[in-house]
Amino acid sequence: MKIKVAFLPASPLAIAGDVCVVVDVIRATTAIVALFDSGSDRVFVGGFHPDVAKARAAVGENGVICAELDDGSTPLGFDHEPSPSLLSRLDLSGRFSMLATANGTPAILAAVRESAALILVGSLRNLDAVARRALAEASSRNADITIICAGRLRNSRVAIEDSYCAGMIVSQFCELAKDDAVELDDSASLARGFTTSQNSAVKVLLSSMTGRRFIGNCRQNDVEFCARINESTIVPVVTAQGEDCDHPVYLLDA
Repeated sequence: MKIKVAFLPASPLAIAGDVCVVVDVIRATTAIVALFDSGSDRVFVGGFHPDVAKARAAVGENGVICAELDDGSTPLGFDHEPSPSLLSRLDLSGRFSMLATANGTPAILAAVRESAALILVGSLRNLDAVARRALAEASSRNADITIICAGRLRNSRVAIEDSYCAGMIVSQFCELAKDDAVELDDSASLARGFTTSQNSAVKVLLSSMTGRRFIGNCRQNDVEFCARINESTIVPVVTAQGEDCDHPVYLLDA
């Protein structure tokens, strides 16, 4: 089984048939995990400029819709910014949710477009759970695994926090599989090497360019929330509407 890391969701990803884990640590994927931890039954994801009417129709009158513009503001008509710590404090029991961000949700859409066999949503908060699920799914399918990092600036620049999380997941794979059952490609080895050179997830996230931007916007609590490891056992799964699975993530436009 090969383990690969795509530091950006740039096409072509060459992931057809792979089990994929999409990572956008300081925003989308941590927020999706938080939405399910808050009780949401399902989460819809959209691209850069989601349609507010379509989003509201998808989640229903009692659902919540979350989106963010490039400047960090919430678009007109949406309920919340996609703040993981904020969303974790909501009571969403029995409700649907929708999320759109500049980097994370487009990365999910890219994985769908590039024909991944299965797409899981990963973060530091569900690190162990998503690693175990990805390894089990890849083993049962005789498939390889690709971790896709969302990056920043609309998927155009590598994000250290996403690369760090990818390396943490790679390290989990190696520990769970006892190294000899997995083969790391160069990108996976790079991510793992970077992670092992660090001694604190909080320090990595706070010192990242994304983290510094959030600190400047008085959102340090969000960064610290995203840096907590194994706070959740939920593994969201990107799936087609109508298919039955736990913690389903649907495409808004599907």
